Amino acid sequence: MSYRVELAVLAEKKHFCRFGLTLHNLSDQDLTDWHLQFIIDRFIQPDSFTHGAIKQTGSFCCLTPDRTVLPANQHYYCEFSINTAPLRFYTDGLKDALIIADGGATQHTVTLTPIMLASPYREKSELPSVEPAALAVIPMPNRIELLDGKFHLTTSSQITLQASLAEHAATWLQQEIERLYQFRAQTVGQSDIIYRNNPTLDEGEYQISITGSGVRLEAGSRSGFVHASATLLQLIDHDEDLSTLTLPYVKICDKPRFKYRGMMLDCARHFHSIDMVKRLINQLAHYKFNTFHWHLTDDEGWRLEIKAFPQLTECGAYRGANHPLEPQFSSLAHTYGGYYTQQEVIEVIEYAKQRGINIIPEIDIPGHCRAALKSLPDLLVDPQDSSQYRSIQHYNDNVLSPALPGTYQFLDKVLEEVADLFPSPWIHIGADEVPDGVWLESPACQQLMQQHGYRCAKDLQGHLLRYAEKKLRSLGKRMVGWEEAQHGNKVSKDTVIYSWLSEEAALNCAKQGFDVVLQPGQSTYLDMTQDYRPEEPGVDWAAVIPLENAYRYEPLAQVPDNDPIRKRILGIQCALWSEIVTHQSRLDYMIFPRLTALAEACWTEKSQRNWLDYLARLKGHLPLLDKQKIEYRPPWK
Repeated sequence: MSYRVELAVLAEKKHFCRFGLTLHNLSDQDLTDWHLQFIIDRFIQPDSFTHGAIKQTGSFCCLTPDRTVLPANQHYYCEFSINTAPLRFYTDGLKDALIIADGGATQHTVTLTPIMLASPYREKSELPSVEPAALAVIPMPNRIELLDGKFHLTTSSQITLQASLAEHAATWLQQEIERLYQFRAQTVGQSDIIYRNNPTLDEGEYQISITGSGVRLEAGSRSGFVHASATLLQLIDHDEDLSTLTLPYVKICDKPRFKYRGMMLDCARHFHSIDMVKRLINQLAHYKFNTFHWHLTDDEGWRLEIKAFPQLTECGAYRGANHPLEPQFSSLAHTYGGYYTQQEVIEVIEYAKQRGINIIPEIDIPGHCRAALKSLPDLLVDPQDSSQYRSIQHYNDNVLSPALPGTYQFLDKVLEEVADLFPSPWIHIGADEVPDGVWLESPACQQLMQQHGYRCAKDLQGHLLRYAEKKLRSLGKRMVGWEEAQHGNKVSKDTVIYSWLSEEAALNCAKQGFDVVLQPGQSTYLDMTQDYRPEEPGVDWAAVIPLENAYRYEPLAQVPDNDPIRKRILGIQCALWSEIVTHQSRLDYMIFPRLTALAEACWTEKSQRNWLDYLARLKGHLPLLDKQKIEYRPPWK
């Protein structure tokens, strides 16, 4: 350990913190002509910096000290301020640091010590002790009746189809039984598991009957058969000594509470491999989700191959010291990135389809577009625009211009390829977090405002989004976006709003006549910390979300059951943003077991939900997570 950085909170107020940073040179060599790079996700006030200067782009900071030599066994110290809420977790500190010395000729890795917090959370959430439930089914079915007796599947058991709609579900069931238990049902033998068509059952609805004569799964839809298979998988008990699978005698009648049940995964901030994406989609099927929202583009990365613009992935999919996109969030010393080819996307779409899951792609516009702007500067950058702004993630160059012809050429080509690639009837266009100050010093944008009688930047945003909506409609797609999509009042009520700011914001959009998907960050954001201990990974800008808080999210709790506004609420979605999610084990830890709690909010009627009953089922369900090698956060640790 030759170099070490310490970061300490010196003082804090409600929206202000003062920090001290110390770099220790523990080597026996002087550092000469040096500067320090580090990553922090809060914006440092440049004029607050002492003993040097700071330049920040996103989370990437470059510190130039006020002395060019740091002698051996000496230290450098500086202070700075951040206008931020108090920091409570170690993950709020520095993510990485790197010394560049000898005028750029050499670099040195740096050891980070945990941030010294001024007042970390001291409370801890404790779960009540429960006994594991005999039937550990999640989400809780609407009606379930446990009977006396057990049915045994043996090596001569056969899965029989009496419904063509069940083909994908039956294949998936067989694959999962083999994956989980190394047990393979036969193509010939005893018809112990039978899929039967029942046209009286609505979309997603299913029935299961397990008796001495075998297993009967009934549905009237492909999704219903998948959901029946998911429940059956959770009922299985494996006897390794006898090489049999045991199922309890049971009768289940079940149907979804909400039509839309989704999860969003951010693959732009950190790239998640095709195998990771498939693994998550398979897990979503286990808990009866029917939508995977794939966040494919953002400031920090463009992850989807677009054949009309290969630069988007050649340039925009990678970040690092020698790239137009600077390092962000994690690694400073190495190039980081990746993208999905269109052929890989087709593969994932088919994989999801077999599990009853629709994939909605997101191409985030007009903000969150820095990767696109850096990839296609000749097309997308307005050289006459001198507007001053800073986005919520600390960029001043990440917004498309609604006055450039190149913007619309870009949108046309990208949306055409995305619409052709994804069979989903919906395409998400983001529309969130366009910063104040954009376009105000652009002569072209000011001319566009005068031409149309627009009064503010929100009108310009609405102008661009209305174009995107019409383009998507011409391609046979319905536009969906975050609640900022209705800014400027230019898009039609056909646009679906995903509300992330709060449930109140969702209800306001519904009252205006928009269909809405609920995704309030205070309850559904899985990148939020799960406990109050300072070592807990995650962020807390929306809330700390322990398992109980996630489970107790009751959508529309303040809205009367007979209120017609409920008809505008299509369903619920949870989300994992990936600023701190760099690998599979962190992804598992942040998602599980909270995903199971939110699955119940999506699926199970309010009258059937019970916190202690859920905990008992969760305790009985954990061995199935262990069997899948899911590195969940232990609920009772």
